[in-house]
Amino acid sequence: MNFDNLSQAVESVQQFFKFFQIIRIWNKKAETLLYESRNGYNSGTFQADSLIFPNAEFFMNGDALKVNLAITIAGQPCVIELVQQNIKERDARFIQSMHELIITDPLTSLYNRRFIGEQLPRDLRCAFQNDEPVSFLYADIDRFKQINDRYGHVVGDCVLKDVASIFQQQIRRNDGWTARYGGDEFLLCLPKSNQQTAIQMANRIRKAITQKDFPGENNAIRVSCSLGVQTLYQADGVKTLAQIIELLDEKLYKAKTAGRNRVVI
Repeated sequence: MNFDNLSQAVESVQQFFKFFQIIRIWNKKAETLLYESRNGYNSGTFQADSLIFPNAEFFMNGDALKVNLAITIAGQPCVIELVQQNIKERDARFIQSMHELIITDPLTSLYNRRFIGEQLPRDLRCAFQNDEPVSFLYADIDRFKQINDRYGHVVGDCVLKDVASIFQQQIRRNDGWTARYGGDEFLLCLPKSNQQTAIQMANRIRKAITQKDFPGENNAIRVSCSLGVQTLYQADGVKTLAQIIELLDEKLYKAKTAGRNRVVI
């Protein structure tokens, strides 16, 4: 949401007065408070479906709910902060379900880019604090553009969904998580897994994809996948998603130039 001035932003939050006890608007860059209201809400029933925004962040602290909405005011990055205390258990469950929708890719049912941004820093921090490795797999469907061009985007979408299903079958929830990074690229995170374990997992996934018959218009389609593997320890000094993707991109490029359908470490 973009506003020309603070008055417009304040007017936009009027709709939330009956749901939230505290409403604030912050200048994110300067960390200064621009507006605050403590009028309290007067609705008997909290309507959580009013919070469905693609850029909303939800935080639960005990029985208090905080929702942050990213906005801009006169081009400056700002945040609308909504706080409700003494939230009911039913509403908390609804909010949790809504948050799961926000972090899920609608086509593949894998996690999405937003989830990566939330979860990856936590996994890095946890692994490094416990002096444990964390491994990443970066997968790309080989010649996926040709599949779309030859068979159409409907078939291409089916291939993406079937590849995602293979990821889910091969990686148990306790092993880590899989997310669609973008297009036909997928990022897999394996906390506590060393390089050998990650390589074995990558090869299992690669073989499972090459052995599957993907449905085409009339005949089955054969699909392959290239993967880059990176295992990190605290001593490596890698701390951000951008650094991880840069490392994995190099390995994926090597896999592609070496003939595709392979794992590169």
